[in-house]
Amino acid sequence: MPYTHSPVFVPAQRVEKYNYAIRNIVSHAKMQEQQGKEVTYLNIGDPVLYGFQPPEELIEATVLALRTGNNGYSPSSGKKEAVEAIAEDARCRGIDTTPDNIIVTSGASEAADLVCTAMLNPGDEVLCPSPGYPLYSAIIAKLNARELPYKLDPENSWLPDPEDIERRITSRTKILVVINPNNPTGELYPLNVLRSLADIARRHRLLIISDEVYHKLVYEEVHIPLASLAEDDVAIITIDSLSKNLMAPGWRIGWLAITNSFLIPDVRQAFIKLADARLCAPTAPQFAIKAALNPGKNYIESVMKRLSAQREITVKMLNALPGISCNNPKGAFYVMGQIQLDRFPFHTDEEFVLRLLQEKQILFVHGSGFGTDPSQGYFRAVYLPDASTLNRVYTDLGDFIRKFQ
Repeated sequence: MPYTHSPVFVPAQRVEKYNYAIRNIVSHAKMQEQQGKEVTYLNIGDPVLYGFQPPEELIEATVLALRTGNNGYSPSSGKKEAVEAIAEDARCRGIDTTPDNIIVTSGASEAADLVCTAMLNPGDEVLCPSPGYPLYSAIIAKLNARELPYKLDPENSWLPDPEDIERRITSRTKILVVINPNNPTGELYPLNVLRSLADIARRHRLLIISDEVYHKLVYEEVHIPLASLAEDDVAIITIDSLSKNLMAPGWRIGWLAITNSFLIPDVRQAFIKLADARLCAPTAPQFAIKAALNPGKNYIESVMKRLSAQREITVKMLNALPGISCNNPKGAFYVMGQIQLDRFPFHTDEEFVLRLLQEKQILFVHGSGFGTDPSQGYFRAVYLPDASTLNRVYTDLGDFIRKFQ
């Protein structure tokens, strides 16, 4: 009789709702590669995969730090030179903060996790944009808190509706998450919307997490830091990083900056306590932060020139396909496409994405992975690949959908 093993351990219940569609869907692509097929990945916002690199001065500063013996722990909140540079840059952008209100983290993801962990008890509520970055949903689920999705309106440039947000607030609501420029839509919030969000937080005594990790990557318009609009009665945590703005996601360097910390002294101490417990962010790349906050003008211009051209190709080609449309994003490097499912033999957005992967080896992320209704047919695509790759991808997508016409 064969011997069978029964599981000795089972995962904690908190992991049951812990999902991250951007990477979860990659397992399907790996199956294609195991069959000898080459997959074009338009699912993940890693600029380095598509030929982008951080400015040379950042690399030189990090290498120099390593070669001169900076291989130990840093202070938990970050190297003195790093937090001073971050605070100065924030002030130049209109954000009121100080070096002792900065914490350098292992990427923006750790900053978000740290804030939520310090703030939330089981059952507490967080207002999150829908569609929105799935990391926040995962963190909230892990903490046994409750996510309150607020709608971003596709008919109004994917902007939030302040009235919709306010209707969802209860006595347990603690945090309002704002992602600007937005991931996954690539949209940029105008001044009137940002003021409305700050007013809601003021009236309902909410802490704002303002996730601004794409703030340098804007096109025709100008990014406005939400904390630059703060009066002295709203606490705002601005999250930033080197990952997207400076094309260095693998360095895992981010930070949070507190505005009006006097409103949350105990929470600020909780941030520090959590930061102490996890020791520190990577030390050597912190020596690049000062240079990163003042990159050469030519670097940003060259990045935006390439992204602008690739955005134009993506938007033009998607909107030319029968039954498919997309927005024209104002920031970041994503578009939110939509396929009219009732014109095709797909019942959900994920079914469309997986069928396209199976037949054409093109990988998008289904919109429901960011919180949209699966029946609405949304999908997110990155436009980081070069022009020739994008032309091939959308030509292949056209061939794929036309066979169902």
